[in-house]
Amino acid sequence: MQRSSVESVQITSAEWRWVVLVAGLLLILAFVPFLWLALSGAGGDQWQFMGILSSNYRDGATYLSKMQQGYEGAWLVYFRHSPDMHSPVFIQVLYPLLGHIARFLSIPIIALFHVARVIASLIMYMALYQFAAVIWPRRRSRRIFFLLVTLGSGLGWLAMLFTGNPSTSDFVIPEMFAFYSSMVNVHFPLTIAFLSLIASILIVMFRPGCADPPTVANGGLVLALLSLGLSLLYPQALVPIGIAVSLYVFLYGVRLRRIPDRELRWWLVLVAPALPMAAYYVAIVNYNPAVAEWNRQNITASPDMLTFLIGLGVPLLIALPGIIRAIRRFEQDGDQMMLFWLLSILVVMYLPTNIQRRFTVGILILIAFFATRALESFWFNFINRRWRYRLLMAAVPTMTMTTVFILLSNMTIMVGPFLQRDYADAMSWLRANAETSPVVLASSEVSIWLPGLAGTRAVYGHPFETLQASQRDQQVVDWYSGVDSDCRQLLTEYDIRYVVFGPLEQELGTPSCLSTLREVAEFGSVTIYAP
Repeated sequence: MQRSSVESVQITSAEWRWVVLVAGLLLILAFVPFLWLALSGAGGDQWQFMGILSSNYRDGATYLSKMQQGYEGAWLVYFRHSPDMHSPVFIQVLYPLLGHIARFLSIPIIALFHVARVIASLIMYMALYQFAAVIWPRRRSRRIFFLLVTLGSGLGWLAMLFTGNPSTSDFVIPEMFAFYSSMVNVHFPLTIAFLSLIASILIVMFRPGCADPPTVANGGLVLALLSLGLSLLYPQALVPIGIAVSLYVFLYGVRLRRIPDRELRWWLVLVAPALPMAAYYVAIVNYNPAVAEWNRQNITASPDMLTFLIGLGVPLLIALPGIIRAIRRFEQDGDQMMLFWLLSILVVMYLPTNIQRRFTVGILILIAFFATRALESFWFNFINRRWRYRLLMAAVPTMTMTTVFILLSNMTIMVGPFLQRDYADAMSWLRANAETSPVVLASSEVSIWLPGLAGTRAVYGHPFETLQASQRDQQVVDWYSGVDSDCRQLLTEYDIRYVVFGPLEQELGTPSCLSTLREVAEFGSVTIYAP
């Protein structure tokens, strides 16, 4: 499979048209739930769709909060889902950047969020095809890989039918899957795109016979920029691929019985740009109490191995002969690094950290890579030419059924992504009349949207970004339910400027001191008070 780097990346204009067409259809499909919820009148006159789908609305609200801060001119991030004042930090800079762009273009942040999500997804799809073009000269193989990596998901739908619990990785880890990630946010698809491009460069440069050191002209500068970009977007993604390249360079040096100078330079180009941000992240976790608390609460554990593998489903089953072949032959032309990358993900996602599942991003690139190789070198050898594509098309429903379930589940009305319309009016009033980022007391379902849509802070709004989240959550419940006998103590403790009382707060109870507060605005069933 040895080819020059020039030959490996030749993509015709007809191929790009096909990629753009398929990507466009996928983007339209990903927008079906949004269009249904926003335009069909599904909520009637009572409900307001808040703009983020149910599969990730809590995290989506935090992205809007960071965009709102960028809209106000900030580059550093506060955790506005918490009432605490703390030193701001330079994290998830993409979203403050989008906020600055929204202000420059004078468009709502929620609109720019979805525009950016579409652009990021299109970049992802094109980067995935670029990766395929580096590996395979045949158009058929490129398209098989592209369809596997974009449409593939697991057998979680089957497990859910038997258990009623959508807990497999294809339901709960969107960053593993290209299409699912395109529905969720901006940085997941960009991360997959950056990983695809990094792998594209390194596979070409590590092929037998290639002797090029990193330069501006041959991808060295692009690799450094991609590494820096990932350190800002999704730093966890660099860990498995960094380990994989380290293992590759080490093994190559052992075989040569000397330091592999050229390969070591490529390793440095990948690793060095991310080191300053890595040092910064370590520093703020250790020396910024707010970030330390956020990090302590930010637990995203990996599922058990069986649940994880079920989430990879049919693509993994197709890939098994390709993985076995790669282990047996252990070829330097792509297989070694991809095996090391796959192994690194499987190891680090079960290390005792609180961000285990974050390391799984990009794993479907590897599964689709080995699946495509297995189809070309194994499965197609046992299947008559007439039946190859028929069987492949028959397998498509099993690979996409989870995606269908996710699409349908996001088209239902539920509290969270939907609120009563009176709440939306109340948030508009707060945005227009409240001073800069005051603390507002409301139920958790309302508070999740306050920082992004009203520009305020909340007492409790998010399980990770509200500091001391469980305590703050209980305080809100106790205040509204009347358990807190001295209800003015909470107002004083967090310097609460406004209190929201509507249908969701009434479900918690009626606070004893509500009558002592001053009513400042009323919107149907929702009233805003001030202490």
